[in-house]
Amino acid sequence: MTHETVQAMTWKQARAEAVALAAELPPLPRPWRIEDLCTALAAQRGRPLLLHELDLAALPFGLWYFDGERDHIISRAGATGYHRDHIVLHEICHMLADHNAAPAAADGLTDVIAAAMANPHTNSQEELAEAFATVVLKQARKRPPGGDFEQRASAVFGAA
Repeated sequence: MTHETVQAMTWKQARAEAVALAAELPPLPRPWRIEDLCTALAAQRGRPLLLHELDLAALPFGLWYFDGERDHIISRAGATGYHRDHIVLHEICHMLADHNAAPAAADGLTDVIAAAMANPHTNSQEELAEAFATVVLKQARKRPPGGDFEQRASAVFGAA
């Protein structure tokens, strides 16, 4: 399903579209790790999804590109925890919604970044990506039924 919008959306519209797009994800890993979601998503899509961290001043925060065989998501080096997860999920949204990917140039990553900066996403695409990252992280951080204590006790002492 293509999630292309031309006009600016309200947060409510972006959130509704983000929820629909998030439903296409594989089950969220427990415990939550963005790397595990990326592994499951790569398997679901049938092509590798590689995460990179680069220290590039020209990089806004993240970037997704497809090199013809693999998807690549670059996040800014130094981003950690929730912020890094949000950046990666934002780029996953661009990937799943088939927003204009940065073209993989034969001359290297510098050209990929330059092309992405020259052809930015629309406001609607950015609003959707922000809503998607927020929705998925909220879902990922919810405690599963039974809570952590019950799960740990069951693992140690066996199920009652």
